[in-house]
Amino acid sequence: MGNLVGMFLGAWFKPWATMEAIRAEGYAETPGGGGISGLLANIKKYMLFVIVMGLISGIITAVVGMVLPPAGGAGNRAYVWLAVAVVPIVSFIGSFLGALIIWALVDGLLSGKMSEYGLSYKLIAVLAAFSPISAAVAPIPAIGQYLAIALNIWATVVMIIGIIAVRKTSVVRTWVVCGVLFAFLFLLGVFARIAAQRQFAGAGGGLPEFSDTTGTDNLDQQLQDLANQTQGAPAPKK
Repeated sequence: MGNLVGMFLGAWFKPWATMEAIRAEGYAETPGGGGISGLLANIKKYMLFVIVMGLISGIITAVVGMVLPPAGGAGNRAYVWLAVAVVPIVSFIGSFLGALIIWALVDGLLSGKMSEYGLSYKLIAVLAAFSPISAAVAPIPAIGQYLAIALNIWATVVMIIGIIAVRKTSVVRTWVVCGVLFAFLFLLGVFARIAAQRQFAGAGGGLPEFSDTTGTDNLDQQLQDLANQTQGAPAPKK
């Protein structure tokens, strides 16, 4: 647990030192283990960190959803507790996908070689430290979304500098290539969050109920009037 707390504090208060520590740690093959088993053994501490940060983020999301449900979502407060299970799972899966993107991007376009997926995963895992705080500040009225966006931008900066420090890539090329890619992914994330919030709010409000048939009667009357006019007969008076 002490290592996890140290990783969290390091990501927030000493991000450059944290990245340098990852570089110094490197990626050493475990004795007698290679392939997937060796990879998992090498990054198990970072996988645990991602899961714990995701769990904390899910709990924060659920608590905030109970206290401050989205507009129209008050009727479905119980569903917000699904975040406790969903957020860690999504974070865990996303960490591997994110590492795959960084691995292909750095080794394929910047370094010209395919290797060191484990280091790419460690870089991605460090960014999980920002998710609990982002989940806590996002619901704050008026400024929450802006604070969350600022945190995401800062996490992106830490990620790019981390790539430069750990993978020893070209500074200019890394900023250009990664900056464009991460900006695109960031915009996709913003749009996805907005869409999810709208979907949740709509589901919470339920389907509209119509207890009378005034609209139907009015439509029937208009059709009857049109038929009477076509036949040259006066429209009946109500």
